[in-house]
Formats: sequence, C-alpha cells, structure tokens
Amino acid sequence: MRWDDIYLAGTGAWLPTDHVTARQAVADGDYSPEEAERSEQLHLIVAPPDASTPGMAAAAATQALRRAARTPGEVDVLLYSVLKHNGINVANPTSYVQREVGSAAAFAAEVRAGSNGGLAALELACDRLAGRPDANLALVTCADIWGPPHFDRWRADSGLVFGDGGSAVAVSTRGGFARLRSLVTTQDPELEGLHRGNDGFGDFRNGADHPIDLFQRAQAFLERMPKEELWKRGAVGLHAAVARATDEAGIALEAADHVVLPHFGSQLLRRQVLQPIGLSDFSRTTWEFARRVGHLGAGDQFAGLNHLAESGTLRPGQHIVVIGVGGGFNWSCAVLEVLDTPAWSGRENAPHPGHAPAGEGSGTCR
Repeated sequence: MRWDDIYLAGTGAWLPTDHVTARQAVADGDYSPEEAERSEQLHLIVAPPDASTPGMAAAAATQALRRAARTPGEVDVLLYSVLKHNGINVANPTSYVQREVGSAAAFAAEVRAGSNGGLAALELACDRLAGRPDANLALVTCADIWGPPHFDRWRADSGLVFGDGGSAVAVSTRGGFARLRSLVTTQDPELEGLHRGNDGFGDFRNGADHPIDLFQRAQAFLERMPKEELWKRGAVGLHAAVARATDEAGIALEAADHVVLPHFGSQLLRRQVLQPIGLSDFSRTTWEFARRVGHLGAGDQFAGLNHLAESGTLRPGQHIVVIGVGGGFNWSCAVLEVLDTPAWSGRENAPHPGHAPAGEGSGTCR
C-alpha cells in the first residue's frame, strides 16, 4: 500500500553490550557444530539480568523520538510489538512503555504478528496516520528477551539463534530523512502449525524441564504438510509481498542500494528469503550486522534500519528495501527512499556486536 507523505523521522535501538560468540557456545556444548557451520552466526547479544522486555522497548522508542526531534506529548500513536513473554502475566506492558516514553495522550496498543510484528505494527501505524487528519506522529517499538529456563536461545530452533534487544522507529507526516514509498503484507494461515506443532492451547507450560522447542513443533507439522509444499508456500508469500511493494514504489529490487533482512542464519536466509526474491548473495544487505546480533524477534527490521542510519552509509537518492517474515505465516516488504543523511549518522555508532545507546544503559530497561 502507498501512503502520501509518510516519512521515517527517527530510529532507535537498545542492544546489549554483553555477547556470547558462537565458537564459545559450541565449545561449551550449548550450540551444535553443524548448526554453527550452517548458520555462520558469529555472536549473540544477551540482555543483562536487570533488563526487561518493555524496558528495552521504551528505551529504543525514546531514542527514536529524540532523534526525530519531537517531544513525547506530540506522539499520536504508540504501538509495541513483542513475540515472547512480556515479563508479567495479565499486566498491560504497552501502558508501561507509554508511561516510560511520556506519551500519555497517544493511542497505544500491543501488536503480535510473530517475527514480522514490527513491520505489521508499522503498517497499522501508517493506516492510522493516513486516516486521521489530526494525527501526524507514530512510534513503533519492539523488544524480546530469549533466555532460560523456558527458552534455549541456541537450540530452540534450527537455522537461527536468538539475541535480546529493543528497536524502534518514529514515523511522521511532517517530514523525515526517508520517505515511505510502499509497504505490503501478505499472509498464508495454512502454515500457522509450523510454530504450534501438535500442541493444544492452554496454560503456559514451559520451564527448565520442558523448554520451548520450535524445532520439535516444526517436525510435528511436517508430518501433516510436505516440506516442499512448505517451502513453496513461503516463497510464494514472500515473492508476492516484495513484487507488489517494489512495483508500487516504482523501483526494481535489483536497483535497491540496501536490503534489510531478518536475522536468520546464512543457510535459512538463502533458502527462505534470498532465493524466492532472486537475490544471489548478501551484498547490499544487513547480514554482517545480523550475524553479530542474532534474531531479535519482532525487531530485526528496525534494528537493521537503525544500523544503516548510524553507519554513515545512507545518502540522498538511495532506496532501502525492508523484508519481514513472521510465523503464521505473514510476509512484509517496505520500500524507503532516502531524502537526507540522518543527523545522527556516525555519531552514536558503536562497535559490533551490539550496543546500548549512549546514556541509556541497562538501568533504564527494568
């Protein structure tokens, strides 16, 4: 879908400085050598013990808002996307994020769309800005923490490993460093069982003796759907989203200067993302950043955009294609046209594998 005059005004991220190398995880027996070879992952970033998922989301959102040169009171829409547990059952963590950011008057809600939650929330935010003449600023923020005892970040799934962090964007109808040229989402709910397996719905049942096992669920689903059909459906869904988005933006994927990818392992990325859309390699992509961070859940795409904005590589006239893949299944593709080099480009850029934004250490993420 195209919207007239919606801009990316700010990006933010709260990425921990603590990390574990894949080599060390293999040496410790936490990560299979075969998976390490296939994924080519270098590091995973790990949140400190006092960090919380909503806290990281609030810190990332605050940074994106500050970089957009806007105040908390100006925010009209605040959407929070998360994939795993928020930290406290029944409580509304979006209201916590809203209070921490200071945007009490904003419309605020949580959005869940699996690992594509960030882009799904962005599409909803843009729809709300386009449909309300009095609204001009939206904050979309994401965060997840993947850790024991109920989740094994190294072994819970095959083809990817999980890092902790928060990321956010601020979008505005009053200008920014990039214009949103298009954003398209496609879906195929026949694939929802890939992440459910044979599990029935009920109370939360995972812990140290029974951690979440996404790989086992996938194997159960593949007893009902042939693997080749799964791959084919995935390719069709992603290709449709990318083809429509690039067509609406009037730019071929091959002409894009940057491609923001999900933070999957190398082999899975090639099979699930690159091959269906006709990319031959990782050049022009955010892969080198992703392999030092890990899969952040809903926030890969905003973290990738933030990395590009901080890196000093964005120039006016460039185009960015952003790709999201979420369980369920849903796929999104956004196309951005860079209008100006971000004002914060190179100023808060920190070494890999991750970083906490300046002045926003772990104490702000409780």
